[in-house]
Amino acid sequence: MKRRPSIALRLALGLTAGMALLWVGAAAISVGVMQHELNEAYDDSLQQSAQRLLPLAIRDLRERHDGERSIVGEDGEGDEDDGDVRGRPAPHDSSFTYLVRDRAGAIVLRDQHAAAFSVPANMPDGLADIDGHRTFSLTEQRTGFSILVIETSDRRLTGLRDSVAALGLPLLALLPLMAGGIWLAMRLALRPLERLRKDIGQRDSRNLQPLGSDGHPAELAPIAEAVGALLSRLKSALDAERSFAARSAHELRTPIAGALAQTQQLAMELGNGPGAERLREIEAALKRLATLSEKLLQMARIEAGFARSDLETDLLPVLTMVVRDINSSIDWHDRVQIDTKPANLVAPIDPDAFAIAVRNLVENALKHGAHNEMVHILLEDGTVRVRNEGGLVAEAELARLGQPFVRGATTADGSGLGLSIARSILEQAGGALTLHSPASDALDGFEAVMVLPKAGH
Repeated sequence: MKRRPSIALRLALGLTAGMALLWVGAAAISVGVMQHELNEAYDDSLQQSAQRLLPLAIRDLRERHDGERSIVGEDGEGDEDDGDVRGRPAPHDSSFTYLVRDRAGAIVLRDQHAAAFSVPANMPDGLADIDGHRTFSLTEQRTGFSILVIETSDRRLTGLRDSVAALGLPLLALLPLMAGGIWLAMRLALRPLERLRKDIGQRDSRNLQPLGSDGHPAELAPIAEAVGALLSRLKSALDAERSFAARSAHELRTPIAGALAQTQQLAMELGNGPGAERLREIEAALKRLATLSEKLLQMARIEAGFARSDLETDLLPVLTMVVRDINSSIDWHDRVQIDTKPANLVAPIDPDAFAIAVRNLVENALKHGAHNEMVHILLEDGTVRVRNEGGLVAEAELARLGQPFVRGATTADGSGLGLSIARSILEQAGGALTLHSPASDALDGFEAVMVLPKAGH
């Protein structure tokens, strides 16, 4: 059978995927905002470093070269030497380096780590990127000196990477937990639906009690009520049909018996005169009709569910009574033998239903078994075996026997309902009927095995 996808699994996967996408979206927005804030913070750090270092560098240059040349006069002018004047680098954080240029653009002070960078001339003030490094340039308007601060560390990228890991790794760890939690929640939420399914599955032609809507959620209560109403209508229709069949079969018994008696009386009066053969055919047809009406009445009683019983009954006296009644008949005088081995035949089944099932199986064995051979009934604890002599029944034909109006390859009279009635009675009571050919421990013959129900099953 093809496995059908589960609603709980579908919802769990869908909700988990949706939550993961929302988490990824929120994380992406958070990373974008964090990146912007980190850039602002580090850019502000570059600006502050440039603003602190430029005055220190100018003072250092003035102290080292005071008297050699005038950096600037009171009128804002001064003489400049074309030589490369270099000062002592000021102490600073190792995460960045810097260089200082004069008004003409010549480098007058360079940090030792700044030598590795190729800096273009005439860089405008402000933030810029050089070879993938963030820079900030600042010019002192009075003196004309400018400083270029270059960020050398990867703290921006490291901070952003740590932020992505802090937001993404919990998602990878929580995804299985979210999926499992959602699946468990859906399973718990769908339990009322499972109970409703089982409740509906227990209904059959013998159990059409309305479904109760109490305890169901608001979404399922209308469904339970609608199915219950449908079962009520179906039960009414089936009850009417069963009642009609039972009454019809019951009402037919009297006129059929009367017609059969009149036919037999007329046959006795005519003897072997003209029409005697036709009267015998009419008598046989009326007997078949009487048997059929009896079987239909039994089926109607089975449909009403009379085979089930909550009380355990000793069925051995019932079996003995049925066998004695059959052996006393004219047609099958003393042809049924019960195994005298003691056995426990106590079972929760209606005695009348058990008698009907046994009679049908024994009559079937007498009609379709070997002519004038004995029918044996073997008893075991909880099991009754009805065995008759005769030819083998084909496996395909054996599988069809027990269905209503299905008969095997036989010329004996019958309606095809005996095995079906016996099987329905046993299954209704909680037992089973199995058919075998050849019979157990034999090379031929036919055997019907009645497995009686057990208490509590």
